[in-house]
Amino acid sequence: MEPVWRRRGGGRKHPLTVDRRAAVATILLLAALAGCNTAKRFGPGALPLRAASANDFAVEVEFASPLARASAGEASRFTVLEEGNPAAPVAIYSAELADTIFGRVVLLLLSGGPLNDGARYVVRASGVRDVFGVVQPDAEAEFRAGLRYGADLAPLLAEHCNDCHGPTRADGAYRTDALTSLLGTGTDSIPNLIAGNPNCALVHRTRPIRSMYDKGMLSPLDADIIRNWVVSYQARP
Repeated sequence: MEPVWRRRGGGRKHPLTVDRRAAVATILLLAALAGCNTAKRFGPGALPLRAASANDFAVEVEFASPLARASAGEASRFTVLEEGNPAAPVAIYSAELADTIFGRVVLLLLSGGPLNDGARYVVRASGVRDVFGVVQPDAEAEFRAGLRYGADLAPLLAEHCNDCHGPTRADGAYRTDALTSLLGTGTDSIPNLIAGNPNCALVHRTRPIRSMYDKGMLSPLDADIIRNWVVSYQARP
């Protein structure tokens, strides 16, 4: 990427890439909008790497720090392995920084799929640079191919949503502590969860910067897990 130059004292000029300037501006804006929730979401307790299925031929990988777009797009920096079969990595067709708001989620498209539904996989990242050009430590994360309510959504919702949408408190007359409740209507007649619909209320309100995203302290990958479960996996139990 071509550098954008800015002048500092003494007439010296220093390169500052568009990637870096945009990331700094985004981080400052999000901190102002979300207050302490942003600090909690991006704090020292964040895992260095998380991963989840996006569909049968794609995996999303979430980093703890915003990434340089060019580095995140280097597929050679990533390896996907099925547990028990380390000698045969799954071929990766491409890598792309899919998270345009926080710059933390990379989408890996697989040419070696489909993933075996329910099987355990490991994704490894090596030499990826953050938005300031710092090489991130090598890291790996486990994930189970495919998304299901019981294995994936129930624990996520229990951690982030059920305090306000559970048996003791049901804001908006809506509960998230059971699949039958997720399929309910809340305060109007339209179901909040519609399998296959990326614009249904459950998906829309948990997108980054939307109300339930911030109140539930979701991460970008959490929001994508909800969307991909509804859309790619048809909200299956």
